[in-house]
Amino acid sequence: MKFITCASYYGTGSSAVTDYVSEFDSVYSFTNEEFRFIQDPDGISDLEFNLVECFNRHNSGHALKRFKRLVDFYCGNILGRKYSIFFGENWKKYSYEYIEALTDFKYNGWWMYDLYDRGEFYYFRKRILNKLLHMTVWRGQVDRQYNSMRNEITYGSHPSEKIFLRHTQDYIHNLFKSVLPSEKEVLMVDQLLPPNNLTRYLRYFKDPIQVVVVDRDPRDIFVLDKYVWKDGILPNDVDVFCQWFKYTRQHREIENLDTGNVQFIRFEDLIYKYDTTTNRLRDWLGLSKTSHLKRKKIFNPNISINNTQVWRRFPQTKEEIEYIENKLENYIYDFPTVISLQ
Repeated sequence: MKFITCASYYGTGSSAVTDYVSEFDSVYSFTNEEFRFIQDPDGISDLEFNLVECFNRHNSGHALKRFKRLVDFYCGNILGRKYSIFFGENWKKYSYEYIEALTDFKYNGWWMYDLYDRGEFYYFRKRILNKLLHMTVWRGQVDRQYNSMRNEITYGSHPSEKIFLRHTQDYIHNLFKSVLPSEKEVLMVDQLLPPNNLTRYLRYFKDPIQVVVVDRDPRDIFVLDKYVWKDGILPNDVDVFCQWFKYTRQHREIENLDTGNVQFIRFEDLIYKYDTTTNRLRDWLGLSKTSHLKRKKIFNPNISINNTQVWRRFPQTKEEIEYIENKLENYIYDFPTVISLQ
């Protein structure tokens, strides 16, 4: 099994890579769902920090419970299924087996963060109940506590880096192997890893993996989010947006994104330099030209060009665009004066 995944900074058009790679017959494209459980808060990277790098008798066991909570959330429920749609019962099966493999021991017990996770009301209700008991039947027993969490499980876990990586690699391999059709060689998974700190995340795979990092002209990202998508994820104030844009890309000053497992691509190059860019991408990914049976059937640059230079369709953004061009000049794409697609 071989992995291909794309990584982005939000709204950068990385789905173009997913669509392009999905045109190859040897590739199994695992939907457009984002599988972020490795990089998300309480995910695998956080597990490694709390279990291996910064072990603490409370934090480590609690990190496993937080990961289990994330697993349950990503499974979904009757109001909305998530990963269970794609993995079926294997999502919980392999995730719970992974938790068990990392657990040294467990027992019935709790600590303050078990209360905290249940919210302020639960925490203060317990405090008030204890105060009432100390004022009445437990008068003078200052150290006694009412145990309202008799069924709470506390985990003990402190694996070595080697053991943690072995269990993590087996978990990821078994999980995705369970969905890869036997006749396919390559698995395309969206947003499996972030665009930064990749040397850390690549250690979690025993199967070959290649990561395509995609970026886009900041003018389009700003205008699309503020005037088209309107989802409120990015800053709508142009000055704060420029700060955010630099903040999310500053890792590129010290990280090389054109190396063995990682390749950096501009979304616009996939369109305006289609042949040059896709040929380079295809060769780097090791995909066969003869297996490109759906060429331009899923990713068509003649259609996707409509998603470029979007800011020109919003004349009211003139001052904002000029501000972005001044503050983010190193990230501005040099569009051809005469549009001629390859």
